[in-house]
Amino acid sequence: MRKITFLLSLLVALPMVAQDDSFEKFRQQQAAQFNQFKNNQQAEFDAFRRRVNEEYAEFMRRAWAEFPAHEADQPKEEKELPPVVYQAPEPTPSPTPAPTPTPTPDEPIKHEDISSLPTPQQGLEPAPVPIAVKPTVIVIPTPAPAPEPIAPVEPKEEPFKKVSISYYGAFVTIGFPINDNFKLTGTTENAIANGWKALSDARYDITVKTALDARKANALCDWAYMDMLRQACEKQYGKSNEATLAQAFLMVQSGYRIRIGNDNGKLQLLVASLYDIYGIKYFKMDGTKFYLVSGDKNARMQICESKYGKEKSLSMQIAQLPKFTSDPTPKRTLTSKKGVTASVSVNKNLIDFFNTYPQSCYNGDFTTRWAAYANTPLDKSIQNSLYPAIKKTISGMSERQAVEILLNWVQTAFQYKVDDDVWGKDRAFFAQETLYYPYCDCEDRAILFSRLVRDLVGLDVVLLYYPGHLASAVSFSGDERGDYLTYKNRKYIVCDPTYINAGVGRTMPGMNNQQAQVIALK
Repeated sequence: MRKITFLLSLLVALPMVAQDDSFEKFRQQQAAQFNQFKNNQQAEFDAFRRRVNEEYAEFMRRAWAEFPAHEADQPKEEKELPPVVYQAPEPTPSPTPAPTPTPTPDEPIKHEDISSLPTPQQGLEPAPVPIAVKPTVIVIPTPAPAPEPIAPVEPKEEPFKKVSISYYGAFVTIGFPINDNFKLTGTTENAIANGWKALSDARYDITVKTALDARKANALCDWAYMDMLRQACEKQYGKSNEATLAQAFLMVQSGYRIRIGNDNGKLQLLVASLYDIYGIKYFKMDGTKFYLVSGDKNARMQICESKYGKEKSLSMQIAQLPKFTSDPTPKRTLTSKKGVTASVSVNKNLIDFFNTYPQSCYNGDFTTRWAAYANTPLDKSIQNSLYPAIKKTISGMSERQAVEILLNWVQTAFQYKVDDDVWGKDRAFFAQETLYYPYCDCEDRAILFSRLVRDLVGLDVVLLYYPGHLASAVSFSGDERGDYLTYKNRKYIVCDPTYINAGVGRTMPGMNNQQAQVIALK
């Protein structure tokens, strides 16, 4: 019986084996066809990229036009208003009722109308007063994704030279050809065009591919990516014209809008930006500002106006923090007057990076710079060290109570000093910088407070700009009392992190709410 069962099972299995063989052959055929399609597609991409680079190089051979430099834009200077300490008003006492005379049968009892008398609670909370029917609203664009390369790059599998740098603690490796002999023969238009053609050779596909991989792996924002490429190219070619041209080449292949300048034989990188960057000279071409990021200060320059297809301008917003190696600072303990204590350690590598990050604004409006700072997330390491203690404190509280705790913590746990006294100039902080430096001012507090409320309470926040002062306003789920504004048909209650000890809904004295500008946050 067992033999019969075995034979039957064998007979059943034979067609299955044959079926499996047929399926495997089919799978291999499909894989081969797909690989052939992929190779053909990549060949088309490579041919397209080579053709575009050829055209770009040929355009470079034409005479470069001379452009004058424009002086760097500077942040608006205004006198910063000092903080104010809130003094709680004394409760309005109930009036002492006059003694009631003993009624007589001939005189009816008189009842006093007390409907207009103040109650003991009046005066403790301000009545809801809209600060603007139609407030001026400042909006900046949603952070755009990083530019796409002009075509996908898949280098041939062959050995390459690994050039490594430490970029704020992140170990970044860029590939260059094994026998990299890139060298400019001069700085004439023809010499630079020949250099561009040399970099367009398939040998440098590995350089483009590893650069793009490094941008993605380290979550580098546009400014960080540009700076990382500079350091890598200088590591390979020294501080030279070859390094500048190689950086420009990689920026173009990555999809960025750049131009190349010739400053008396010294090549310069000019970068277009979606934002007006403070403190950096620029050249204007076709109505666009191209910033001289290399920092040279000459007044005029020969510039190649050659354009690339879908080139994108630099974004100065940081949608995701770069993944720099952690270098934690000693813990800093911050205690509010309401007894809320939290300790925090920040990544010094991020602080050092922020030190080099230029201030910028959108569409010429200097108030928009604060939105870019406030929209930048806090580092995960900060959230892990700081947030648990605060979450424990506000657990079970109402939205208003939780916001009151955060507001008082920012008001009283940090020391106030104006930027001029500390830095000698105006300087806004990213939220983690306020947690690191010993002093902060109104704009730093408003930025940090807006980040905490959004992260820990989950409520929408806007910034409020008055001349010389920055505050904030919070949109609660329920109808809360206090000074407020209406934005997008929602009520935003004033919360001022520099009005010391003032609760939710109180406007700092001297601030004209009818003229406050709303700065929208993401």
